[in-house]
Amino acid sequence: MFSPKQLTDFNNFMLSGGVPDCYDKTGYNKPDFSVCMGYLDILTNSQLADLSSRLVKYCNTQLHINQEEMAETANYYNSLTNNTQLSTAISIKIRDNFTELAFDYNWEYVSIIKKAKNRKYISDSKTWYVHNSEIIAILEKLQSIEADCKASLEYLQNNPIITETEKPKPVITTIKVTENNNKLTLSSPYHAEIITAIKSLCNRKYEPNTKSWIIPIEEVQNLIPKLEKIKEIDFSQLFQYNNIIPEVQELKIIIPDNMTKIPFEHQIVAANFLLNKKKAILADEMGGGKTFSAILAANNIQGKKLIVCPASLKLNWQKEINFIPEQITEVINGKGWIDCNGWTIVNYDILCKHIDKILESNFSVVIFDEIHYCKAVSNSGKASSKRAEMFLRIAEKVENIYLLTGTPITNHTKDIFNLLKAVKHPLAKKFFAFGQRYCNAYNNGYGWDFNGSSNTEELHEKIKHFMMRRLKSEMLDLPEKIRTFIPVQIKLTEYNKKIKEYMNNRKSMSNQGEHLVYLNAMRHILAKEKVCYTIDIAKNLLEQGQKIVILTNYNFVVEKLIEEFGNIAVKLTGDCNQEQRQKAVEDFQNGNKKVFIGNLIAAGVGITLTASQNIIVNDYDWVPANHAQGEDRIHRIGQEKIANIQYIYASQTFDENITQLLEKKLNNISQIVDGKEDSFLGELIEII
Repeated sequence: MFSPKQLTDFNNFMLSGGVPDCYDKTGYNKPDFSVCMGYLDILTNSQLADLSSRLVKYCNTQLHINQEEMAETANYYNSLTNNTQLSTAISIKIRDNFTELAFDYNWEYVSIIKKAKNRKYISDSKTWYVHNSEIIAILEKLQSIEADCKASLEYLQNNPIITETEKPKPVITTIKVTENNNKLTLSSPYHAEIITAIKSLCNRKYEPNTKSWIIPIEEVQNLIPKLEKIKEIDFSQLFQYNNIIPEVQELKIIIPDNMTKIPFEHQIVAANFLLNKKKAILADEMGGGKTFSAILAANNIQGKKLIVCPASLKLNWQKEINFIPEQITEVINGKGWIDCNGWTIVNYDILCKHIDKILESNFSVVIFDEIHYCKAVSNSGKASSKRAEMFLRIAEKVENIYLLTGTPITNHTKDIFNLLKAVKHPLAKKFFAFGQRYCNAYNNGYGWDFNGSSNTEELHEKIKHFMMRRLKSEMLDLPEKIRTFIPVQIKLTEYNKKIKEYMNNRKSMSNQGEHLVYLNAMRHILAKEKVCYTIDIAKNLLEQGQKIVILTNYNFVVEKLIEEFGNIAVKLTGDCNQEQRQKAVEDFQNGNKKVFIGNLIAAGVGITLTASQNIIVNDYDWVPANHAQGEDRIHRIGQEKIANIQYIYASQTFDENITQLLEKKLNNISQIVDGKEDSFLGELIEII
């Protein structure tokens, strides 16, 4: 059996392989790397159990050690866990003057650590450092709130940290601070590194008479991280003005007991972030469940709520809200404003028409979905589209503003300026200063060009307190494949006429084939009506830099999509020969084309489309297995990202029945593979 020291040595060896970007038989895979990089030197029994369980799969490959012995080690530490939760575990690493702590994010733990006089947060490793003279007291406080740090405490008590003989104290340069009218005056003896740090701020002014610098109070949070990197200076007078360091009572969302959808842990973390920030950007990678996170946060705020989103997503927002019982929703469709005391949903296209009613309605919270729709900004820093102008007017008036996007910066760094302005980030006060610092601005002879990027790492550091951005690889509770069923509202005239005819004649039908004639006709009508929504959703993904696979059962849908996406698309239908089929796949896989449009059957087998992580299904097939096959075009060997599959269904039609059947069957995939489940036509006919 391996000792804790041996396990941490194995872990360090595996981590030395670096961040995994492909299967190279070196180090961990991505999920294991994300977890194990947080395991330091002194681990709890639950961490040792988890670590050894993960290492089993690498024995005899990356690790040339006995696999049975590692499995025995995992069983042993599992037996010692006493049902302690891995999420409460804290591991430590003792360094020269500080002890490093690693744990899953927990606001109570952070609150206790912040009480240490000498502590700092390292954003790169997502760990805390506490001075060795305070570490035992901090660990004891953490243990008192049921943090699992017994192993660390026992180690420190049995192995006291020996501090170095005190050296002569270095000369400390002190920054003196005075406040006047929400501005701070900073003065100190000449220090080149301090001056460089202050000059990096967007809003600062030098006062030559007093040889001091004047900055707005809100710039303190940007200055402190830079000063922390400078040795032998004292800037403690700034702490009282930093809105991050003072302890604030953090709000926690309340999840209704009767809710019909269980959120992931990362969605709860995001909801708490929004609730506490009030004005913030949630920029998790697409597919991470931002919609439900925003709903959870907004549900904890009293008063009326407004959601602004693309037209194609209005009904999906309504569906997600309805997972919380007893909610009142009103979808605005352009026929006039309807006042609602619950949730009002409106699309960007008609925002201008209703702006006066919105500003008069005293909404307590507004959620803007796909907020990159409002990125337009002129060289003078003003909104350069009606949509962006309306967005900023609303954001200025409402207390809680949640901005959702999978790509906060779509093409140019300046794309984020309006978003920062809406959440009142200090960087958004002066566009010219922002452009010079972060957009590589230059005068091209005709005027200023702000379409570049510069100092991107610094920008990321400055906006991170206003924006939560996580990749799906960091959201470890997500499945490998995410299905979303998106309801849309179509014109029902033609469909209603056909289904009325079907219902009048169905009693006289003697076999499934007769039913199928009508069902196929109705499916054809729905496919035609839904394609405009498929195009809208696809355009949104393209704007975010995504590649897309679109599947349908009808050639006329294929041609409509080809007509829309033109030179950036390829198609594969039953009419394509083998050479055309191969070229379509190669052009998409090698990056020449961004949109792959395929017939669900013809493109559903025998090809690999892992250049994309997105599939949009415009219309349904009668056989569930055909959908599973279609999904697997992107969800197969070579796919390194979580697959996003979006099914479009027409509200108030039999599409809703098919959606329920398909979702149930795809969740129990064993029923539909290998021909065990041929079709759900029989079930559909019974429930229509």
